[in-house]
Amino acid sequence: GAYRGADRAAPPTTASPVCPGPVPCGGEMINQTSLQDSSLQDSMDGDEKETDLEPEDELPKDQQQTDTYYSLYRRHRSLQLGDEGDAGHRRNGPSDTFPKETVSQEDFSLFLLASNLSVVAEPELRAFVAKRLSKGAFLGGMGTIAAVDLSIAEQPVACYYCLLQQNQSPGPESDKLESKPLVTDYVLCFLGSTEKSLELFRIELDKYAQGLQLYLDAEVGAVELHIQPYLSSWYDDSVLYIQRVVQLFQDRLPILLRAALSHTPVEVKGTDNKIKQDVDRFLSAASLPGLIQEDSLASLCKVMTDEQQKVIVIDCSESTPAFQNAVSNKFCEDWIPSFLNGLESGNPFLIRQILENFKLKAIQDMNSLKRYIRHAEMNNYALFKCFVFLKNCGNGDVLLHNVKVEHVEMPEAQNVVKVLEEFMYEEGVITPTN
Repeated sequence: GAYRGADRAAPPTTASPVCPGPVPCGGEMINQTSLQDSSLQDSMDGDEKETDLEPEDELPKDQQQTDTYYSLYRRHRSLQLGDEGDAGHRRNGPSDTFPKETVSQEDFSLFLLASNLSVVAEPELRAFVAKRLSKGAFLGGMGTIAAVDLSIAEQPVACYYCLLQQNQSPGPESDKLESKPLVTDYVLCFLGSTEKSLELFRIELDKYAQGLQLYLDAEVGAVELHIQPYLSSWYDDSVLYIQRVVQLFQDRLPILLRAALSHTPVEVKGTDNKIKQDVDRFLSAASLPGLIQEDSLASLCKVMTDEQQKVIVIDCSESTPAFQNAVSNKFCEDWIPSFLNGLESGNPFLIRQILENFKLKAIQDMNSLKRYIRHAEMNNYALFKCFVFLKNCGNGDVLLHNVKVEHVEMPEAQNVVKVLEEFMYEEGVITPTN
């Protein structure tokens, strides 16, 4: 999965909200919509499974001086048997693997297009890439992270590497060749920090790598003009964004956290695209794409329309952002001390680990509520337990909203949700604006 150990996520080394012990996970499982969801899935399987919030290997303490590197290689290769239908087309399935290559001077070549590595370290990385290519160690549509021994550091350096294929079919010149036609693809490498740390941002790195495709398709004259500046910004755009967002919003961060959990649309105005992109990346990282099953997305749209959910508008024209239609809750607010302590550490990887712990707790609470609702269909005492849980968890408004969507096609469960909703309104736990 993209987040190794998300089913046993470590609490931050700084202060974090007190959780009442391990929460058993159960209920209907979410779909595996991505490799990110597979790690979330691990925390959701089994009615009696418990998820321990035990510390794992500690993340690096100080990431302010992280040295980062990049390299981009172009590869020409002969089509292998059975590859002719794939010429010029990217493989997007997460389970696709690329065939082993015959590493010879005739049908394999690797050329450096751009790098900020030293003249000593770059050939070392190229040898690592060639070895991986020869083993077919690439997955279609996503990157892989591994530790590499390079002369730039005493310890192994984490390397994210990804294969990108050019969006073109073999030209007529290739057809004239007696040998097998050649196809061109690219190997992209980002280096820095440790495997465990970089793994936290693998989905962002995948998206950033795919963003390079536009420049690769028009490569002529684009290396110095577009490609090198894009590559040199990988760490700032894919990792440091989380630090900038926490720094910008501080104690208003719960509004974004709740918006991500509740699928509430957010509009940012009065600022440049960089801040808008940072907010979008943070919302994507904080959301749980598999929490609502794919077949319930249409129901989500219907429920949001029926409830006339308002867009949260953030005006960043001043030094302190101003919000319209802002909504928060106690669950999100309880996590702010942890995020602010993570910000004080200057470690974006620690902040991201705190965010993963936040998401894991939300998943656990969602599964607990699903289990209570199943029992409440036949037991009034379980119905009461549902209400007490929603009232005390601090995230009842969001959980009830998501459960309402997921059970929209299940009459018995929907009746339970409707009764819970009425209780919550009567007790003032939620209001129509939630």
